[in-house]
Amino acid sequence: MSGTERLFTKEFLALNGVAFLTFCNMAVFFQFYLYLQTLPIAPEWYGFLIALFSVTGLIIRPLISPFLSSGNARKWMLISVAGVIVSLLGYNLATDFWSMFLVRAVHGITYVILGVALNARLVDLIPPSKSGQAFGLITVITLLPFAVIPPILDMATPRLGGFATVLNLSAALMVMIFPISLAVKTPAGKGRDMAIQRPSIGDLTKNLKDRRVSMLLLLMLLLYSSYTPVFFFIEGYARKTGITNPGLFFTLSTVSEIGVRLFAGPLFDRINKLYLVAGSLAAIGMGYLALAHLSGSFMFYSLGIFLGLGWGVVMPVLNALLFDVSPPHLRGFNTNLGVQMFQGGFFLGPLVGGLILTRLDFKAIYYFCAILTFGSMALTPLLTERGKSIRRSSGL
Repeated sequence: MSGTERLFTKEFLALNGVAFLTFCNMAVFFQFYLYLQTLPIAPEWYGFLIALFSVTGLIIRPLISPFLSSGNARKWMLISVAGVIVSLLGYNLATDFWSMFLVRAVHGITYVILGVALNARLVDLIPPSKSGQAFGLITVITLLPFAVIPPILDMATPRLGGFATVLNLSAALMVMIFPISLAVKTPAGKGRDMAIQRPSIGDLTKNLKDRRVSMLLLLMLLLYSSYTPVFFFIEGYARKTGITNPGLFFTLSTVSEIGVRLFAGPLFDRINKLYLVAGSLAAIGMGYLALAHLSGSFMFYSLGIFLGLGWGVVMPVLNALLFDVSPPHLRGFNTNLGVQMFQGGFFLGPLVGGLILTRLDFKAIYYFCAILTFGSMALTPLLTERGKSIRRSSGL
């Protein structure tokens, strides 16, 4: 980590540009389920093929994270970008189950390598005093494609000639990462500081034994496991209660998330982060309880705004806390473990929610979400070391 406290360096902005293009690549798969229906693939395999992309991440990320550091991140970014481009073009040839299985697996693997390498270099550029603001901005960058691209695709895909053409254009867009990467530096010299050293097995073991790190990872898993059932099941719930435009819930929540991170991001470093996490989780839990007792469109859309504000605060602040408690040479590794919890939540949340729905109803799903969230809030006192709260970069 350099001695500067500047956040908006040329390299930081370039890496955020890479992140934006990478998540644009993800957002175009909004229509993937519909595309699978046009291929000679049995419907019972659709869910598996959609999930295969994330499953590769769950398997590969913890295996490769210790080996990707700030020192080799640029090289692996460029190699993986080439792999992602080839994968996107490969969808043109994937016309049956096994060819699609191969393309999805390769795409998932190369995408994970890209994400891990990106995080490994990006966290090395964040001044500790601005971790909250930095992760607030980074999560805005990752949200924007999902807010903008799906509605554009609805209009553009038929005019472009189909989903395969959209993926070809996405591959062309990823080529832009190569010139952008010229601003990404590779730290030189054998005497590099700890922030770019490869962690040893002992380092990783000690890291996971740190109660603050393990508790933060557990909080993230619980948070995302409660977050995903809202989006996977909200449309069916809304239509059952007579709400005709449930998609507006996503728009309002996303705008709220982006807004609070843009305008309140600097406050994330001035207020004790533990208070922000506990308060946000309490508000989100109450929002889920209110969602279980939904009555009318006004309440539905208002909860979209309310929950968006809560998610908009707690998600970047948890990432910032994980950054704060991590030794410099493990910040990239722990950030990637945080992404692992995100993907784990996207697996567990819908899985448990679907099981609940087979026996109970939608209200029970959101009671489940509330229980997970209040349980997370109850764990926040454990984010301390010897009775002292995490104060670094909290402004206190």
